[in-house]
Amino acid sequence: MNWIERAPSRRHHAGVVLWVGDVAGAVLAMLLAAGARVILPFGVVPDREYVTAGVLLLVALVWSVVFYFLGAYERRNREEWRDEARAVLLACVFAVCALAASFYFFKVELFSRALFAYFFGLDVALTLLWRAGARAWRTRRGAPVSARRAIIVGVDTAAQELATHLKTWPEFTLLGFVADRDAAAAEDLLPNAPVLGKLQDAARLVTRLDVDDVFLSQTTRGRAELAELILALREQHVRVRLMPDLLEVVTVRTGIETLRGLPMITLREPAITGINGALKRALDVVGATLSLIVCSPVMLALAALIRLDSPGPILFTQERAGQYGKPFRIYKFRTMVANAEALLDQVVNVNELSEPHFKLRNDPRVTRVGKWLRRASLDELPQFFNVLWGNMSLVGPRPEMMRLASQYSPLQRQRLLVKPGITGAMQISGRGDLSFDEWMKLELDYIENYSIWRDLVILAKTVPVVLSGRGAY
Repeated sequence: MNWIERAPSRRHHAGVVLWVGDVAGAVLAMLLAAGARVILPFGVVPDREYVTAGVLLLVALVWSVVFYFLGAYERRNREEWRDEARAVLLACVFAVCALAASFYFFKVELFSRALFAYFFGLDVALTLLWRAGARAWRTRRGAPVSARRAIIVGVDTAAQELATHLKTWPEFTLLGFVADRDAAAAEDLLPNAPVLGKLQDAARLVTRLDVDDVFLSQTTRGRAELAELILALREQHVRVRLMPDLLEVVTVRTGIETLRGLPMITLREPAITGINGALKRALDVVGATLSLIVCSPVMLALAALIRLDSPGPILFTQERAGQYGKPFRIYKFRTMVANAEALLDQVVNVNELSEPHFKLRNDPRVTRVGKWLRRASLDELPQFFNVLWGNMSLVGPRPEMMRLASQYSPLQRQRLLVKPGITGAMQISGRGDLSFDEWMKLELDYIENYSIWRDLVILAKTVPVVLSGRGAY
């Protein structure tokens, strides 16, 4: 197993080499841009030196941070040249914007527009040339630019045939098999390939061996166990590939691919990662901070009303299911009597629900002020603190009670792949008037087809929905 576990360090070394080249290219581009600003006959020749050692150091720092966080060194952005070029171009655009903002923040002397234009063009050209040269050099040596580390779950005939193909494809490094039967018996069937563990070890092996792709053969246990395995693997941010016979269990966004003539159904990793994840977090922090500043007087007034209306604490806290089902403590203004949790079983028997969800139109535990708070959704204002702390988002699936989330089917657990939100697709489409299946479909669609623009649309639609009070009780 040592040869397997040493491989990530080699890939890490390749990433460091690319980083050095990218930073060196940016610094060289700035020096060349300063020269071009003097030599080329455009604009007025500057009467002082713009590019100093401090400026070059700032360029190196900004490029290192931006390129890293925008995924310019991630393997998924280096498999194909078009993906790598797109990632580099996007990173260059954001890095130039970040550099301009850094100049303003650190009070660096203003640069001319011509210098920035020269710098951007030169940096894109140099970085793309460097990346293309590195790719050509790796290809000439017979090594793929970014060999994806793969394991195969299953030891049937189809799995063995797939392994034969994978070993001849330079874009993949086959680490071994995960046995869906007795490991000792599997070793006899696969004398020329390592058996890494049993089916229950798959998720752990993905993390320990830094796996990129998991291939599932068509006889990997039963449907329920397979669905549980798929969810666990998707939480590891790996690409899951299934043989076509398993199409009937696929309930998330997929892609049909052909690998050297063999058809594969690929389950994409959760969409809210990389640049989408960074933009979403930035929106959360800015939005929650501004909301708390604007709403702080309202929150103080509501706290006084709750205290005057009924005895008990002002805030209600409860353990809810967060991203990947991890528990977190949610904060809301109290809308029920102080002992509402103890009275829950008298109102509804959670263990006998036909589906893991309930919403009572006339809950006897709700107070007078609480009924009004719920209708106006003002009870959720303290959740902006949850957003700042990072266990919730402004937009996302509804945060569910742990005891209900534990009853989810494998399909329903897909909604736990992202952080829960204060508002979401369900809240703007009917809220409490929707059936469980309806709001589940809305939330799964939101996760699988996420975009930052969709978050902005949902936030804009939330205001009129809240003002109407439709579906809130």
